[in-house]
Amino acid sequence: MRQKLMVAGLLLVTAAYAWGLGWIAWGFVRAGGGLGYGLAIGIVVLLVLTVWVTWREMLFGMAAGDLSARYEPPADAEAEDPRAEFEAARTAVQDGGEGEWSAWFRLALAYDALRDRKGARMATRRAIEAARR
Repeated sequence: MRQKLMVAGLLLVTAAYAWGLGWIAWGFVRAGGGLGYGLAIGIVVLLVLTVWVTWREMLFGMAAGDLSARYEPPADAEAEDPRAEFEAARTAVQDGGEGEWSAWFRLALAYDALRDRKGARMATRRAIEAARR
């Protein structure tokens, strides 16, 4: 529940930021002139990028949450040793689990346990892609 409240709060902050950008862009349009219109266009580009990135992250989070709800760890999962679990998860992916979302999600959890956020995101994205097939 705490994470959902945090996401809702971040969405509200992003909405306020987008509203502020829109208001500033409108002010530049009202000022007129080439410089005003140019600045307004630049701010609208920032606004569109903000909305697009927020939307993509929301989709990613919802898909990862769906996989998390469906995921059941295998019996051979090493809960106490993150390095051993990482090696087991990597081996599971290499031994034919490339098309299996649960193998990629296990690898993502192992990356996360090792505090490798970039690797965890990459593996989660692969898990989401495999789950869609």
